[in-house]
Amino acid sequence: MRMDWYVLTEVIGPFFGGLIFFEFLFLMFQALRLAEFFIVHGVAAATLGKMTLFLGLSFLPTALPIAFLIAVLTAFGRFSADSELVAMKANGFSLARLSVPLVLLSIAVSGFSVALNTEWVPWGETAFKRTLIKVGNTKVVSSIKEGTFTSGFFDLLIFADKIDTKTNRMKKVFIYDEREPKNPLAVVAAFGEVLPVKTSTELGAAALLKLHNGSIHSNDIQSNTYQKIGFGEYKLYLKIDEGSTDNTTKPRMFNYQQLQKMIQNTKAGTFENLEFRAEFWRRYATALSPVIFIFLGMGFGTVRTRAVRAGSALLALIILIIYWVVQAWATVQMQRGWFSPFFAMQIPNLIMLLGAVAGFRRATW
Repeated sequence: MRMDWYVLTEVIGPFFGGLIFFEFLFLMFQALRLAEFFIVHGVAAATLGKMTLFLGLSFLPTALPIAFLIAVLTAFGRFSADSELVAMKANGFSLARLSVPLVLLSIAVSGFSVALNTEWVPWGETAFKRTLIKVGNTKVVSSIKEGTFTSGFFDLLIFADKIDTKTNRMKKVFIYDEREPKNPLAVVAAFGEVLPVKTSTELGAAALLKLHNGSIHSNDIQSNTYQKIGFGEYKLYLKIDEGSTDNTTKPRMFNYQQLQKMIQNTKAGTFENLEFRAEFWRRYATALSPVIFIFLGMGFGTVRTRAVRAGSALLALIILIIYWVVQAWATVQMQRGWFSPFFAMQIPNLIMLLGAVAGFRRATW
């Protein structure tokens, strides 16, 4: 019908506008990180473009529901402000009838979100991580800050007084190696260099650290002995394997089949099992939210105000913050054993549903 098409056209425009806006907004938060790749690592524009696309893909599941909510709020806010909603109801179109084309649209958006969450976003996350590690391996030393103690560099604590990022060379180097807790090492060298090493797996990282004119200080805790060894050249091979304890592979990087396999391979009730199950149900809960946001948007959008767009954006932002806060709270309670992963991930939707029912009933007359 013409009315269905009219309602859809009023929603689709703000929907795509909001989607582009939030994608741009989320990417702006990563602007400094991307700029660092270009300035420090010297990443090519094509590679930087690929990384931007991967990041944009990972933001889509979040941007879709909030853009849909803003679209419904904007459309029905304008209908109400211009008294079109009164005319529609006078011609026999109730809010329930007007919601029919939007329900169909929300189902399509939800289906697209499910595909994103289960396959495409994990692929994008993995591809971004793979590219990030490749970039990092070309300029490994760039993660070390000059004149600052840097932790997390291949599980080492490292300090360098001067750093040349072009040649990967450092001067006045201090390293504390506690990878073997019973025999920690302290290494001091006049200068050194970091050479990236290609690994057998794309999500692994490796480097060869060559130090010159220094000494190794060790303290054997069991025998309570101290030892000092001088050297002219000392080579330290550093490696992080794919999926090791540095958490290079995270639950959001697993697709549907991989996530199901991880759930089956971990013991029920353990933290890892709860984390994987929560990630599984979070994807479906997020994809379901556009259906609820229809009635929330129709209920709270039917206000007589001329500042429709500003009011819609502000209300959508408030709802989004509430949704995220409740989801974070439910996740913590799930980890404490109060809720099952399925129920915990549905709590934000249930709260939004209560608000949607209240708002929709208030707007129905």
